[in-house]
Amino acid sequence: MNASRPPRGLGLLVFLAPFCLYLKTMAPTVYGLDSAELATGAWTLGIIHSPGRPLFLLVGHLFTWLPLGDVGWRVNLVSVVAGALTAWFVYAMVSRLTGKLWIGVATAWLLAASYYIWVWAVVAELYAPHLCIVTAILWLAVKWIDIRDDRLLGSAALLTGLGMGNHTSLILIVPGLAWLVLASEPRLWRQPPRILIPAALGIAAFVAVFLYLPLRHMANPPVDFVRDYFPEKDLSSVGGWFWMVRGGMFDSLFFSVTPAQAFDHLRRLVLQVAANFGVAACLLALLGLAVSLAGPAPRRRFAIACLLWFACHSGFYIAYGALDNAWMYSVSYLIVALGFALGLDFMDRRSPLAGIPLRAAAALLVASLAFFNHGFADLGRDDSARRTGERILAVMEPRALFIGMWEHVPILEYLQVVEGRRGDVRLVNGVFIGPSGSAHLARQAFARGHPVYTTATNLFDRSFATTPIPEGLCYRVARGNPNSDASLTRP
Repeated sequence: MNASRPPRGLGLLVFLAPFCLYLKTMAPTVYGLDSAELATGAWTLGIIHSPGRPLFLLVGHLFTWLPLGDVGWRVNLVSVVAGALTAWFVYAMVSRLTGKLWIGVATAWLLAASYYIWVWAVVAELYAPHLCIVTAILWLAVKWIDIRDDRLLGSAALLTGLGMGNHTSLILIVPGLAWLVLASEPRLWRQPPRILIPAALGIAAFVAVFLYLPLRHMANPPVDFVRDYFPEKDLSSVGGWFWMVRGGMFDSLFFSVTPAQAFDHLRRLVLQVAANFGVAACLLALLGLAVSLAGPAPRRRFAIACLLWFACHSGFYIAYGALDNAWMYSVSYLIVALGFALGLDFMDRRSPLAGIPLRAAAALLVASLAFFNHGFADLGRDDSARRTGERILAVMEPRALFIGMWEHVPILEYLQVVEGRRGDVRLVNGVFIGPSGSAHLARQAFARGHPVYTTATNLFDRSFATTPIPEGLCYRVARGNPNSDASLTRP
């Protein structure tokens, strides 16, 4: 198959295959953790945890208008569509890069069927849209290198600015992107308008999408993390806006790991990459990058850009202190897949296995990933987050205070705000107030005669007693004996 004359409908097939796979395995309703938070934020056009994710919330809000499923299902569908579009952009980019459509198809479906990509394409999360935006930008850059139409550079810059509104880590692709563009056409340095105009477009798009924050903050939406947990911050001021955009809620996590922890994160990433694609695919990716670095200048420039993308993205998250940072390497997996494409191209030109045997091996690898990962990534019947939230709400008395962590508060907020359940209950995320804030709120509630519940007993010291409520999967909090070491029941 020749990349200059793709068969009619091939691109549609590349999109539809992962779309149908993801749709079949998509969570049937609201999911837990950030997924529930994003669904609620999209429904209300609210302010969620920093940097605020305005692009996701705006796009997700459009999906909430669909006359299908519940709101959680509709916002989950954002990731399904984004995941399938990612496959198309990878197909288009690799086909143009190698001149071989079959390598484009194999690479797109290899990435789509891999575990750490699949799991984020079936729930409302940021990573599938993030990867979709990244691959769209790289496709525009590769196409620009071929035809040198500066409108493509402008489009890539505009999409970069907008894409920051989904995930600000998009900035990590800029060094590799700048290298690829400027190394491909060095005379751009002597033509400032060709650089400055796209840069201005990107900055304007970035500012425009993040204007969402002050506008919605002033509108006082039902969900506003800044209003509820950081009232000293004013998002309508430049300082408050910048604090939110730079991720101020999580300042303590940036570059917070020790060298030993960083080494553990790196080792874990290597193991995850191997598990994600299989050892054979990873070895082929290493081969592809190695021979490209020693190959012709265009291929060498692309390989160097790949290494920059991998190093910047992986390095940032290796040094990031969040408990869930192991799930944040989506761009790293993309780069391995691109290396796999380069390796296939090399094998197709130099190996005695070229032709039908190589194509059959690639097809077998993709099919085996899809087969083995299906059982692990399939959330088609998983409504556990909803059922847990419903059980917790059902046991709480009127006018209760619930203090929990990220595992439970977002799903309770979804049921309360989106579906109108238990509006009398006050929900507080203990992540933002800690043990001292939790104790203060509990004492205030006791003084007013309000019951207190939690799913995080570690937020309360020995001056409180907790009683498990098995049918509600939570604890009732009461005043305890401050002199007793046994007054706190641990889960």
